[in-house]
Amino acid sequence: MKNRLEDKDYKMQTLKLALFLGELLIKNGAETYRVEDSVLRICKSRGYNHINCFTTPTVIIVSDDKFDGLCFMKTIVTRSINLNKLSILNNFSREFVNKVDPDMEEEIKELRRIDQLKAYPTSMYFLGTGLGSAGFAATLGGNQINTFILTAITSVIATYVYDKTLKYSSIVMFSTMLSTIIITVMGVLFYHLGFIDQPTALIVGSIMPLLPGVAFIKSMRDLISGNLMSGTARIFEVLMIITAIASGVALVLGIGGV
Repeated sequence: MKNRLEDKDYKMQTLKLALFLGELLIKNGAETYRVEDSVLRICKSRGYNHINCFTTPTVIIVSDDKFDGLCFMKTIVTRSINLNKLSILNNFSREFVNKVDPDMEEEIKELRRIDQLKAYPTSMYFLGTGLGSAGFAATLGGNQINTFILTAITSVIATYVYDKTLKYSSIVMFSTMLSTIIITVMGVLFYHLGFIDQPTALIVGSIMPLLPGVAFIKSMRDLISGNLMSGTARIFEVLMIITAIASGVALVLGIGGV
């Protein structure tokens, strides 16, 4: 271990691996304290006990305290929620810490493989979205079969539009507002055509997948953990998304006169 500690190339590889792991954790929705804890555990397992990690939702910096120490930074452009990848990354971190002399190149290749893992099948994704939204609409009084079916269809269309626009524009608020406008337009249209008695249940049920519930919980956990900057940034993001949703609904309902 002593020779490893004196090997600067090995230290660079360790910090790069820790940085890459932290980047993937942030991209897939991990809390700030979890990212920092995982990065520091990776470094300490190799004997580097003087490592610092600074993390926000958009950047991660890994460095050491030495005067001529190394420092690596990575900006995070896109973020999402992928609990499956988070579980795999957590397992990777635990297994790495318990290894005696891991091959850093192979470990980085494994992280790249995890990064390339496909999400759930699109059909399952849309099916879950539709059924979840329709079920929530039913709890709000939309107990008619028409409301259930049309809510499922509307939520799937809105989610599809959200995903597509997010690929071409990294502005989450724009994608959210556009999807909300589509949901509200379809709800008002179905109401005027006589397919449903009132559009409230359909609109609210279809909007549920767009609500930033997980982001809000993460912001609270960051604040409780003492990560004030990350927690505040996440809360601001939540407020912006909620504002986009409210604006989209109000715009259409104001024009539609419902």
